[in-house]
Amino acid sequence: TVTEAGFGADLGAEKFLDIKCRMAGLTPDAVVMVATVRALKMHGGLAKTELGTENLDALEKGLPNLLRHVSNIRDVYKLPSVVAVNRFPTDTDAEIDFIIQKCRELGVNTVLSTVWADGGKGGEELAREVVRLCEEEKGDFTFSYDLDCSIEEKIEAVVKKVYGGDGVVLMPGAKKQVEMLTKLGYDKLPICVAKTQYSF
Repeated sequence: TVTEAGFGADLGAEKFLDIKCRMAGLTPDAVVMVATVRALKMHGGLAKTELGTENLDALEKGLPNLLRHVSNIRDVYKLPSVVAVNRFPTDTDAEIDFIIQKCRELGVNTVLSTVWADGGKGGEELAREVVRLCEEEKGDFTFSYDLDCSIEEKIEAVVKKVYGGDGVVLMPGAKKQVEMLTKLGYDKLPICVAKTQYSF
């Protein structure tokens, strides 16, 4: 089964892995992270109007964002993964090669996906890599927190491990809500943390 878990290893994947997989008893075999040249250049500081122009400097500045998502999957959830570079017509060969080279230097497996232009044929290499990961690269799937932790400890685990934050400060109103939820017996459930869609 292949499923789409939503935007980013800090949003959709975190909720899929920490909540859905836990509650449904699912153990993923592998994760595909999709990256685009345009998104990485945007993370590197380029305006939307400049994304169609080759810019390796912006691309390099944006790469740490992608690598943080890879780190979440590999180091927090202990799952094998591949980065699918989703190619669009404005992407140059130099930009595509740069992403693949930089990812490989850091031990991140990367595959070019041209499904947008070539249909199913453009995804064959990615499909083969996913099958290989599932059959050969067994992970040791773990959650970012234990259900026995307090609500505050769970929030702090997500913030520190997944978002890269320093810690959590609960305002008085939030502390009261945590106390009430704990009294009602909800403290042993997974938590669903909302954050903006913006980068780490």
